[in-house]
Amino acid sequence: MKTFIIAVALAVSAAYAADSSVAGMANPATIRVDQAPTHSRTRAEVKAELVQAEKSGQLAYLDGTLYRGGN
Repeated sequence: MKTFIIAVALAVSAAYAADSSVAGMANPATIRVDQAPTHSRTRAEVKAELVQAEKSGQLAYLDGTLYRGGN
């Protein structure tokens, strides 16, 4: 009976250890993108992002949906 209990305890602890090591790995899909960057952006980088958003139509879409109530 003791051997059975020890075997079950070892199996459970091994399963738990394997599960926790997998859970500790970073999943790229769950990395937050709204966290502050590690360095501040330059004016040129911000302007380039704005130009790209304007060319892709993202600014027009946001203006129409967020700022004008979607009308």
